[in-house]
Amino acid sequence: MYTIDQFSSRWKRLHHPSMDVEGDVGFFYQLYGRLYHLIGQEARCFDNHKILPFLLYIENTIAIGLDGVYEYRYRCVGNVESRWCNGFDMGVHADSEVHNIVGRAVADTNYSALRQWMVGSVLSGDFSRLSEMLTWFAREDKILRQVFPDLRYRKMMFMRLIGNRQTAKKMLWADLAFNWRDKRGYSIPDTIAGQLRSSFPSIGEEERALLKKAAQILDTIRTERLDTYTVIEQNDEHTLTLFHGDGSVFRDVFFPQPMPENVQSRYLAAQLVTYNNKTYINGSAVWLNEETLPVWNGETIWNAILRKEQDAAKQAYFTTSFGNRMCLYDDLYTVPEDPEEAYYADMGIHFDEPNIFDFFGGRPNGRVIYIK
Repeated sequence: MYTIDQFSSRWKRLHHPSMDVEGDVGFFYQLYGRLYHLIGQEARCFDNHKILPFLLYIENTIAIGLDGVYEYRYRCVGNVESRWCNGFDMGVHADSEVHNIVGRAVADTNYSALRQWMVGSVLSGDFSRLSEMLTWFAREDKILRQVFPDLRYRKMMFMRLIGNRQTAKKMLWADLAFNWRDKRGYSIPDTIAGQLRSSFPSIGEEERALLKKAAQILDTIRTERLDTYTVIEQNDEHTLTLFHGDGSVFRDVFFPQPMPENVQSRYLAAQLVTYNNKTYINGSAVWLNEETLPVWNGETIWNAILRKEQDAAKQAYFTTSFGNRMCLYDDLYTVPEDPEEAYYADMGIHFDEPNIFDFFGGRPNGRVIYIK
């Protein structure tokens, strides 16, 4: 078992460097100790290293519940808690005790360093902080990684364009953080905004007001996938006016890198994000020459990538927690046509597998019962 100092050191490394975890590291160390002793007594396959990733899932549930949205929405994720318990090969009693530990932790905790860091990043007015927060989730959150498409096609595109592996990776994660949309059509900022509006009964009115304000700011974010632009004007050393081929003009775009001389009428490839009524180049940008420009057709390239991602998903299968073999494409890209089925599927209730309605004697009476 880790000492408090060992745990604290490892816990910090699992979070973004700008996040201060001191406020609740003691709470999670206590949770770690309870899980460690329970698993040590009950598990047939004990592995201390698996506890910290599960604590991250609990932390996420307490802070924002982002993982839970995708856990219910996508069957390939399954029940995280049950799968974790099954990995230790524990008995039913131990599984139930884990469920109780998690439930009490979520219900009884009114402070979250993770939530404070997220809200502070949104409210800061500093785009780099917002981008770092969202990109960290896209890159590090294990649940999100399970529902992303096959990333090799985006990786190849960014690598061909950039030529530098580290910069290409940064552009990839920035793209996913702002531009990827789940099968319901929601980006990560959209989903976080929805979760910030969820009920947090244990927090005070002041924090609730901050969460509401952060959600409103996230609602205003507008993004543009990687595409090419012509510089109309250089306003100052960090601000440009850009023209897109469809006729759109983006004024006062903040450019984070040192700019070459005489950029007027030059071309660049970049991702754009509008936040707090100002537009930013998200991550790195690439200056293009006139020979490269005709090769790049943003709409054609992105349509090809999305098609390849979907084709890859059609070739992959997984087994649900109830033993059904399912095509990954159906899980990642399709929503039931029946509104009733679609509504309950978003809560992890699927009518082709055992569910709570079987206990009550079958499906609802042909209508959606909205639970608020």
